[in-house]
Order: sequence, then structure tokens, then C-alpha cells
Amino acid sequence: MLLSHAMPTPANGRYHSPFTKHGQVLGELGPTGLATFHVHECGYLPRGIRWHFPGVLSPFWRLYFNGKPGWHVRHAGRDHALGPDRLVLIADGTLFDCLGEPGVPHLWLHFNPLRRGGPSPEAPITRPLTPLLRAAVESVLSAHAETDEARRRSRLYHATAALLHATFGEFELSAPPDAPPRLEQLLRFIDAHLADDLTNPQLARQAALSESAFIRWFREHLGVTPAIWVQQARVKQAARSLVLTAATIDAIAADCGFPNRFYFSRVFQRHMRCGPAEYRRRQVRPV
Repeated sequence: MLLSHAMPTPANGRYHSPFTKHGQVLGELGPTGLATFHVHECGYLPRGIRWHFPGVLSPFWRLYFNGKPGWHVRHAGRDHALGPDRLVLIADGTLFDCLGEPGVPHLWLHFNPLRRGGPSPEAPITRPLTPLLRAAVESVLSAHAETDEARRRSRLYHATAALLHATFGEFELSAPPDAPPRLEQLLRFIDAHLADDLTNPQLARQAALSESAFIRWFREHLGVTPAIWVQQARVKQAARSLVLTAATIDAIAADCGFPNRFYFSRVFQRHMRCGPAEYRRRQVRPV
């Protein structure tokens, strides 16, 4: 994503981990250097449980498909129905409610795109199930029916990647703004060195520009200062680490470039509207 925003506060703090007791964990199979998506989990319930979760907010994306109508997600007062003729895609940082009674076949993917695109959609996207998407969904469902555990995980890993590629190819998502290769290289450098010194002078040297010219250049393309971009990148990575790892808050603060836990907590609170310890507690199950 080229723009990042503070996330709103969930209503009740439930269902923030990508892992559930019903799905197949896939995260340790990726990511690889050539991967486009990191799929944390793929799950399928032939007869879904009562699906009432208000205030869902996560640092990962979701894709939903239901074999029957009856369930929907609610965002900003608007309902987005799930059903057998459509897919629903929800970006990270989107606050929404889940509503539905038992008995509906429910397929879900929890994932993160690994390559930069345009700004994330602010609301859930609902699109018709084209023949290509239907074939991809059926491949995932077939993989779920595999009885051999190792083979099921392997098939799901590839089938879910194919479904996501087909989905992102057919959904009308915003294209990324044009950015010079030097800026793309710098953003990759930031992501890979969040624990390092990422001050304006250091980044200006990395971009081979004077400090003043660098700040103007960066803001012209991304709409924020380098310092704000770096802080947002650190907070987003910290949020993922809080959800996806068992690392201590002190270790996460250090890994994400914060000088100490107290400063990290203040910055995290400002962006996420709650402290890191509270954010971690809002999980379906511990990692």
C-alpha cells in the first residue's frame, strides 16, 4: 500500500487473529522471495457456526465465499451479502461486523499481499463469481476434502494462491501511482530495515539526494513525510508481529525500530487507538 491510515477501535475486540480452531494453518509454508501473497490460513466449514462478531479489525486481508446465502458483513452501516454467486474481499484495517446464523457453508482466506499496490479499498468489495473464480474456489474446496494431511496442506497452499491471483486479477482495485524505481527501491529498503536508523539524513543518503531535496521528492510521490511513512510502517509491522508471533512486546518494539517499550506503546496507541498489550489480547486464540 502506498498510503497508510490509523485504524479505528474495534467494538468488542474479538476475532483479530488470522488463525481459528477450524481452519488449516498455512503461514509457515510461506512467504518466499517470489511470493505475491502470504496466506496465513484457509478454512472451510460445510455448516458454518453462528457468525456474530461485531467490531472485527485485523492487520491482514480476508476473502469470503459462502455456498448458500444468509450471511453478510456490515461496514459503515451498509450490508455486503455473502453467497454462492460472489466473493467478498476485505482489506486490512477495515472495521466491520459479521452477521449470520448456523448452517451456511463458509470458506475463508486470511492473507497479506506482499507486493505494493495502490491504496487499499476502504470498504468490503463484492464481485460476481466469474467462471475463472468459480473454478479457483472449487479447486480450494477440493483441496480441503483431501484426506492426507500433508497433501491437503500442499494442495491448499497452491490452490489458495491461485484463487488470490485470480481474484486480484478480476477485482477492480486501485492501481498504484507511478513511482520512480529509485523510490520503490527505497521503500523496500525501509521495509527490510525497520530496526535500523531511518532518519531523514540516512534515507536521503540511500536515495542519493540532499536532505531537503529528498523530503520534497518523497512527499511529492507519497503525500506524507518520510518520518510519518517510517512510523506507520513500523506500527503496521508491529501489529502483525503482535498477532502472528509470540515475541515479547519489548522484542517487537526493538525489531520494529522503537527505542523502548514506553515510546512504542505511545506511538502504537496513537495509531491503533489501543496499546500493544491490549491489541494482542484481542485474539481468537493465542499463537
